Amino acid sequence: DYSFIDLDDTLYNTFLFKEDIFNCFSTCGVTREDYLASYGQAVFGPVVGYFDYTFKKHADILRNLNYEIPDSTIEELNNLLNKNYNDPQAEQFLLDLKKISHKIILLTAGQQNFQQNKINSTGLAEYFDQIIIIDGGKSQKILDIAGQAKKILFVNDNLKENIQIKQDLPYVVVVAKKHKVLWKEDDYTVNNDLPYFDSLNEIKDYAIRSL
Repeated sequence: DYSFIDLDDTLYNTFLFKEDIFNCFSTCGVTREDYLASYGQAVFGPVVGYFDYTFKKHADILRNLNYEIPDSTIEELNNLLNKNYNDPQAEQFLLDLKKISHKIILLTAGQQNFQQNKINSTGLAEYFDQIIIIDGGKSQKILDIAGQAKKILFVNDNLKENIQIKQDLPYVVVVAKKHKVLWKEDDYTVNNDLPYFDSLNEIKDYAIRSL
């Protein structure tokens, strides 16, 4: 009776968003290698698996690597939050979920203001009964909200998170939206108790059959 939906690379094309971030920094001479390394540092907080990314934090890390990152680049990055990075099936997916789920909850991990700005840019907030932004630890939040309800769906691209949630809450229907860059096919198939699909439409069909 609860559906928990992830934001990044589930409803929102974060991979393309990150490519656009790189394009902004590359005009300052930042190499892809340094971009990827600095992005990893900027994303994570002091604890692995907890997230704390902002454009300023990322720019400051690059400045510490002796790149000159002007304030105008930060402005360019902020303008990315005006672009539409929605998965083209996202809106219909949420409309269809409303037909089979009592509560639809956006559960996303990240820095509060940064994630909220991304959510605002999607125009999808109206489809959720609740929006929750945390820095990590999704299993506990699902438990706090849904307890051991008979029907709980969790949709997310992050296979590592999915494995953890299934271990913590085995009664939850955990479904992966396949991330074709970060995870290999073998990564998904070896965890054969966690179904995965290429599209939100396929996940919707699976959820209708499973809930």
